[in-house]
Amino acid sequence: MTWRTYTCEVSNKPAIVLIDQQFENRFPVPELPLLSWFGVYCNLPPDGSCLAEAETDSLDHVENQLIELAGQFGRGWAVYVFRIATPGIREYCIYHSAEAEMSKAYDALKVGVPNYRIEFETTNDASWDQYRRYSAFKEKKAPLLGRITKLFGGKE
Repeated sequence: MTWRTYTCEVSNKPAIVLIDQQFENRFPVPELPLLSWFGVYCNLPPDGSCLAEAETDSLDHVENQLIELAGQFGRGWAVYVFRIATPGIREYCIYHSAEAEMSKAYDALKVGVPNYRIEFETTNDASWDQYRRYSAFKEKKAPLLGRITKLFGGKE
């Protein structure tokens, strides 16, 4: 995987986006029309950035577990394509087929890391609009619609 990281603002808050560039000229992927969002809320207040430095290793561990579980329950049809960090939350996005069982990955993640508040939603994004939106930005002020949870019908 070739990953690109950039900083921007989401709803007037600092954000760090990590995106897998291997799909930038190859999307949408018709076999992966669904987008699952996993929101992992930080336990420590951010240190003037997106998260507390003391919590980085723990959040990286949660991310590694999520990647492993997405592989396990994705049935070969799931790709982790981007992550957004804003103050107090890391958001992970995985495109997948209808056969993938991301709700089982969510259930297993909650059991594996019970000390974190984790939320989960799946939406149809066959045109990969969310990936397109985040892959187009380079840095600084990105004209985003707000926290990605808002895009799934949640509140900011």
